[in-house]
Amino acid sequence: MAVDSKHPQFTTFLPDWVAMRDTFRGERTVKEKGVVYLPATKGMILDGMIKGQPGYEQYQSYRTRAVYHNFVGEGVETLLGMMWMKPPTIELPPGMEPMMEKATVKGESLEMVLRRINEEQLITGRVGLMLDLPAGETQDPDVMPYIAMYHAERIINWDDGRRDELVLQNLNLVALDESEDERNTEFEWEFETKTRLLLLGQADPNEASGLYTQGVFRDENASFNESEMIAPSFRGNTLDQLPFVMINSKDIVADPDDPPLLDLAKLCLGIYRGEADYRQSLFMQGQDTLVIVGGSSEDSYRTGAGAVIEVQQGGDAKFIGVSSEGLKEQREALENDKTIAAKKAGGMAQKGAQVESGDAMKLRMGSATASLTQLAITGAFGLQSLLRIQAEWMGFDPEDVVVTPNMDFTDERMEARALVDWMSAKALDAPLSKESIHARMVEQGVTDMDFDEEMAKIEEEAPDDTGRDGLGVELEEGTEQEVPSGSDETGAAGAAEVEAPEGT
Repeated sequence: MAVDSKHPQFTTFLPDWVAMRDTFRGERTVKEKGVVYLPATKGMILDGMIKGQPGYEQYQSYRTRAVYHNFVGEGVETLLGMMWMKPPTIELPPGMEPMMEKATVKGESLEMVLRRINEEQLITGRVGLMLDLPAGETQDPDVMPYIAMYHAERIINWDDGRRDELVLQNLNLVALDESEDERNTEFEWEFETKTRLLLLGQADPNEASGLYTQGVFRDENASFNESEMIAPSFRGNTLDQLPFVMINSKDIVADPDDPPLLDLAKLCLGIYRGEADYRQSLFMQGQDTLVIVGGSSEDSYRTGAGAVIEVQQGGDAKFIGVSSEGLKEQREALENDKTIAAKKAGGMAQKGAQVESGDAMKLRMGSATASLTQLAITGAFGLQSLLRIQAEWMGFDPEDVVVTPNMDFTDERMEARALVDWMSAKALDAPLSKESIHARMVEQGVTDMDFDEEMAKIEEEAPDDTGRDGLGVELEEGTEQEVPSGSDETGAAGAAEVEAPEGT
């Protein structure tokens, strides 16, 4: 059987993955798919959809006028920004620390790899990670395994064992589509079909253990050839498991998950088709047809300033056009759909973050943050699982590898106005201490000093015997330093008494 055979679930999920990828990339990709996302009207089909026929030209104009609103791309960027408001924490054994700065052949850091994982989780809900070596066995101390990433559309086949066997299910086969354009001369490129096959043990069905081997088969529909399989070895160490992890939106098992933003993608495509019909109607509104009653079909006519149209006695000339009835309903329907899409994409959260407190945004974005929490935990656990395989391969303790994702998805930095409100509340006898307010400031990133350190700094800024305050500002003779509103010396009203200079 050909090594590029497809898993049944791959065939089932592929249309959703392709739709998600296309809608994420934007208008050009969506429009290039033509009738896949924007069907031609019946009239266009009747007029002929082959290039050069009237229906084909009508469809090109119809598609060009349509507008695709990329809420999917905006949603992915917004949600990814929320997930990466703070960086993750990654701990590695000393011998693996170079991976922090260079984890892939492209020189990407581990943080960049995790960010790409999260992006793929949001787009297709699935991504694969594989450990590989530059070339077979190596003893070079500066060379270590690197991470290769595969999109959902590239993981074409897999096997993790039978469901009815009372044994631990183990990934024993993965087939990866690595087809790409390759430069075969100095300046020319040619598309090469390649399939990378990862095996545990023999190629027999349901193999649950054995030596890890891999091979690359370049011919389309190439048959499996065991002689082309090699056992990657790092400093003499081979593996008894596949160095491959599948990361979905909810788990790291072989079975795919639905893309988390699939409903948004479908809505965006619906808006795209609605925009095409609405703008087609607007176009037709400005394209009235001249009708001449009593004229000759052999005559040619023109309209506009200076034009003359002659008709026979009793004849008539007038314009007819498409009725505008229904345009309002089309426009309102599109606006409603776009509002729903913006909310699904997290756009409302992005705008609200400018005026809402962190707590208010957390309440409104509760369901979104719950989903992001799940994505963040799954992505980090998947990367950690692969790095632990690498640690074992390199002879380190896998438990020394820990990947902890950011779980704080809102910006709760305290603004100056919020601090004034807290101090005013204290001045009005609210049961608040300075230490409590300081603790809140620490939580929201206003200061990183503890309360005692903060008070010591404030003490240093008090006026000294030279007549200068702690900031070096010389005070006028006979003037007391002004005490900030809300401090203990001001009283309940929070007002400081300032002695006026003599002569005022």
